[in-house]
Amino acid sequence: MLIGFGIWCAIAGCVALLAGVTSRRRAGRLRRHGVATWATVIAAARDGDPGATTVQYSLPDGRVAEHRCPAAIRPVRALLPGERVQVWYDPADPREVLVSGRDGRCGDSAFAVAGVLLVLAGVWIAGH
Repeated sequence: MLIGFGIWCAIAGCVALLAGVTSRRRAGRLRRHGVATWATVIAAARDGDPGATTVQYSLPDGRVAEHRCPAAIRPVRALLPGERVQVWYDPADPREVLVSGRDGRCGDSAFAVAGVLLVLAGVWIAGH
């Protein structure tokens, strides 16, 4: 029984660790290799998704792109229509965007730490 629970904890920890590390790597990749530009908030929260906003930014070829930012998990200051925010986007896929201050740095790190702890706990439980 304990071996099964330990294995379950280790697998859940691996999933959490993978989610946290993958998200941190994506944010880091966009900050290092993405194109930084300024975006304008064009729509504030909607009734169906409180806290979500839409930002609009220009691409080098003159096209205008929009990105809908989901609501932040942690409490952050709401973005107001007309406000300018810095974004980083992937030039190969301009829909892949990182909005400054909304990258989930704390949450991603928490997932990674929780994942490591669950893996260690699972290995320890399964071994005893």
